[in-house]
Amino acid sequence: ATEIIDPHTTSSVPSISIGVDVFGKSVDMPLVGAGTWQYNDTIAYESVCQAFRAGYTFVDTAFGYGNKRGVGHAIRDCYSGKREDLFSMTKIPGGPHVSEALAALEENLVGLELDYVDHVMVHYPSDWNESPDRANKAVRQESWLLLEHVYYKGQARSIGFSHYCSQHIHDILEIATVMPSINQVEYRVGSGDVNDVIFTCRKHNITFMSYSPLCGPCQASPQDSLISGALVTSIAKTYNVTGSQVA
Repeated sequence: ATEIIDPHTTSSVPSISIGVDVFGKSVDMPLVGAGTWQYNDTIAYESVCQAFRAGYTFVDTAFGYGNKRGVGHAIRDCYSGKREDLFSMTKIPGGPHVSEALAALEENLVGLELDYVDHVMVHYPSDWNESPDRANKAVRQESWLLLEHVYYKGQARSIGFSHYCSQHIHDILEIATVMPSINQVEYRVGSGDVNDVIFTCRKHNITFMSYSPLCGPCQASPQDSLISGALVTSIAKTYNVTGSQVA
């Protein structure tokens, strides 16, 4: 997620509780975070450092992005707050076997130079190719139990998933001893509740989180842009804000 914040302001980003960690402490997640999808290490470093300077304390990356070292170096070099005030989110690939998932998590922690992350999620309900042996209920449940192990070890303060439809969520709820905290799904102004996934998340107290809320790499025409398009710009002028703030 990306939002334009005036670096000269000092207002903090509000947060919500998404559950409690293994020690019983509330896990508070800022409502706006800095995303790093499609960034290499160099760009991720520059972007995250700029985000910290602008007041962000939430950074979102993933094993599959290939930029964890850039993000980790930015945390090391540019984040000046307390560790407990930083919200770090990462993801392991979907459809992994246990050994692969553990290796991905360990590589994430090493790259980010962190002893734990505040949230780790399964990136997709299968591998990206939707291979039959990695795109099924049994593998999703196996992946979830691995995340629970990570949670109980204190390596992740909360756990969740991304791109999960309602049936995928039900697969996890059948065996979960730790409730999912987040389902991260592409969503923005004008999106509908595909597959009733927002309803399902709300029913089970799972935080529905949007990625690319300003349309990211969308192929929309310039006039429909959620940053500088005609509609959001005209509304923004009325309230003396930016188009992205409207969206």
